[in-house]
Amino acid sequence: MPGIADIPILGKLVDGISDAAVAAIFCGFRYMFCYKDLVKTFESQVEKASMEEDRVSTKVAAERANGKLIQPHVDKWQKEAAKIKESTEKFAEKYKNRHSWRCIQCLPITNPVSRFRLGREAVKKTERLTDLIDSGKELLANDIAHPVRAENLPKSTTEFQEFQSRKDSYGELWHALTTDSSPIVGIYGMPGVGKTRMMEQLWEEAAEKKIFNKFARANVGKEELNVIHLQKQIAEDLGCTFDSQDNAESRASQLKQSLLNAGKTLVILDDVWREIPLDFIGIPCSMGSKILLTSREKNVCLGNKCKTLVKITPLPNDEAWDQFKNIVGSDRIDSLKDESLAKKVCGKCGGLPLLIHVISKALQFETHNSWVDALEQLEKGEFVNIPDVEAQVYTCVKWSINKLHGDAMSCLFLCCLFNEDTDIPIKKLIRLATGSQLVSGESRVLSMVDTLRSSSLLLDCKEDECIKLHDIIRAVGRSIAFKDPKLAFSHVKCDVRLLDDAEFVKTKFLRLDLDGDNIHIPDDLVCPDLHSLWILCNNDIQQFSGGFFSMFENLRFLYVEGNNDSYLSKLKFSLQPLGKLRTLVFFRCDLTDINNTNVGLFPENLETLRLLFGHLPEPLDLSNLKYLRKLEIIGLRVKIMPNTISSLFRLEELHIPDGFEIWSDDSSAVAKPILVEINQLTHLKSLHIKFKISEPFQNTNIFDNLTLFKICVGESPQEGAHFSHKTSIELQGCHEESLKGLVQKAEYVKLKHIDINVIGSIFDSNPEAFTELRELHIKECNEMEHLARMSQDEIQHSPQTSFSKLTCLEITECSGLRYLFCNSVAKCLTQLQKLIIRDCPVMEAIVMNDGSSSGDIIHFSNLEELELSKVPRLRSFCSKNKDAMMQPSAQFQPLFHRMVCYTLYFSNHPWSTYFY
Repeated sequence: MPGIADIPILGKLVDGISDAAVAAIFCGFRYMFCYKDLVKTFESQVEKASMEEDRVSTKVAAERANGKLIQPHVDKWQKEAAKIKESTEKFAEKYKNRHSWRCIQCLPITNPVSRFRLGREAVKKTERLTDLIDSGKELLANDIAHPVRAENLPKSTTEFQEFQSRKDSYGELWHALTTDSSPIVGIYGMPGVGKTRMMEQLWEEAAEKKIFNKFARANVGKEELNVIHLQKQIAEDLGCTFDSQDNAESRASQLKQSLLNAGKTLVILDDVWREIPLDFIGIPCSMGSKILLTSREKNVCLGNKCKTLVKITPLPNDEAWDQFKNIVGSDRIDSLKDESLAKKVCGKCGGLPLLIHVISKALQFETHNSWVDALEQLEKGEFVNIPDVEAQVYTCVKWSINKLHGDAMSCLFLCCLFNEDTDIPIKKLIRLATGSQLVSGESRVLSMVDTLRSSSLLLDCKEDECIKLHDIIRAVGRSIAFKDPKLAFSHVKCDVRLLDDAEFVKTKFLRLDLDGDNIHIPDDLVCPDLHSLWILCNNDIQQFSGGFFSMFENLRFLYVEGNNDSYLSKLKFSLQPLGKLRTLVFFRCDLTDINNTNVGLFPENLETLRLLFGHLPEPLDLSNLKYLRKLEIIGLRVKIMPNTISSLFRLEELHIPDGFEIWSDDSSAVAKPILVEINQLTHLKSLHIKFKISEPFQNTNIFDNLTLFKICVGESPQEGAHFSHKTSIELQGCHEESLKGLVQKAEYVKLKHIDINVIGSIFDSNPEAFTELRELHIKECNEMEHLARMSQDEIQHSPQTSFSKLTCLEITECSGLRYLFCNSVAKCLTQLQKLIIRDCPVMEAIVMNDGSSSGDIIHFSNLEELELSKVPRLRSFCSKNKDAMMQPSAQFQPLFHRMVCYTLYFSNHPWSTYFY
């Protein structure tokens, strides 16, 4: 007789039920009788999960330190890991503190229900841990963070003011940008009226209210339209990298697709002078996106098919006076005891915000007599006809420029030689100003830049190390510099032949733009007054016919620049006629084919030679430069002839940050040490160089006389890490005694893989060391137990100025570190702004009480950022003593004042820790 199992459908169902029942029974037996093994497996997975969590946390901390944003799924994983960890700790605690497994206490009969529950819970938690471990490994195998895209916002030097007279204009522009009425919007008005500032405010508000997905800005300018340059500016703001660097059509196609992919975009074209071929550039007029342009002329806006045009007019008298008075200050106006005088001066600004800023700042702290003189000068000022610059504007700008003292004026005129609307690198300005001897010293140039900024004659720009010049200031400045015979600046563009111009030969400082690859020079052309020459080569090969350099018989400064991003300019000419040349700079030039002579590659009377980002002949022989005082080679590692550096016995500054090699005919030979030659430069005051770890630093005294230095031993220096510091040293795996003198007087110190406590040993022998230290970074120095401490005698007799200027302290992966400072040293850290401690497993306190405290408060008043990551044994910020790490003394001020007012990050340490 057939059973239920023989029925096709019911049979399969019965089999499934029976299999499940058997499996459940066996699982139950496994939970009851194998619970100890299951718990051991669970504990093993807990260990693995903890290790995986540590690895993820370490990588997350490193990415955060690099300024990156952590992916959301990584944060989610860490939160899940924290929950699982809490759950497993409770389970482990329950298992550890179990009272008894017996059903009846007096009989040895186990409780099967308790065993079953324990085994089942262990299996479930083990499965969760296994999933967590697997997902953690998957995280680490991929990118867990992404760079923070810099916020694309305008960088304006002045605050936007909402003038009543311009509210309607602003409202009309805002409506055009936020509705579908006009794809192309134009702002026009006379120069200096505030078109660009209004455009920037529209940009800022649209970004704040998220009207557009992306913003892109390009400065067009008056000069010939450079399509590739415009494309480059827009692409940078979009984050687009071109596949082709010199094909405008290919770039246009890629740029167009990038803009379409970006969605709703605002493209800003500033200072437009002509019709812009949008399609050829690659700017589509897609639905929702907008194009906003500024121009001086209404017809230019109409020619670019602007549907909405808004004219910006000068401010009415009352608003102009209010702005003028706000800048000068009411108290200063009152001190003149003649408000009408100030109003008359304000009236000369014509209601133009640019002139109001320039004039008011120039007179802000002047006496009554200076105000009277200013008014007279503005009323009778001579006018030079400059296209698109009105007489009143010219007079005001010229007056403000004439008020500058010599060095500030020279810096401004050098800025006027740069192309219109270009970003001016401050480093380049320094080289031009000091090389031409118009301004003496880098610090002086920087000071003059600050002066010009505060006078509103120079503007900030998006790049931190660059400045900009308003086109009106540039136009008037060029007019003054070109016409004043004492200055005699000139800017000439040359195609194939240099013209024999009577005015040209009187020039003293010349910028020469070469568009032809072979320039012909008139045989009788001579420029006896020219002392400084700045050449821009726009070709891949640049050569000259005739006696080009012979006509500059008194030239003292030469700056040659390859003016193309995609290739270096290969130079083919001889420099030997320049017998009086003292400073020579090559930037982005290929010198491998430059005419060499038996005398040498460069003129022998050179005092300064700078070779920047180019190609050099190998080996480089500079042995004829007996008068050389400054040598700078940046952007490449160079091979130099033996005994070349040591022969430059007058050298005072040697800057080769990538280091150099001594040339050898035998390619298999061991590289010769470079320090042997550098050590013979007895006049050396400034050294910027990279050494190999193998360099023989013993018996070296060349470092004792250095006043400026940037030295790296081992790995390459971190780009931009200590640009602002005049003295810095980075050591990897090297702790030579001869370098300790540099360490203790440097502003920036970075130590890595060093097996002794360099800082501590220096401080023990000289408690007055590190008085100039601003930044200290230490990594993987595992023998270091503390950073610095003082004895009782030293505390009483030391002025305690060490570390008093320290603003940033970062300690990473120091496995032996127990604490950083004694409290006497910690009291000196009044300027500390940033404290980062990562992966120091035995660290128990930040500050160790040396017994000198008498109730004084350790106050880190400037601390802005604190990060403590992977410091599991940290119990207190300050311990009573180094032997008993316990709760801190009451006299120490709590670090956390109930409300944290600085960036704070904790990772991997007990939350029950006391912080003081």
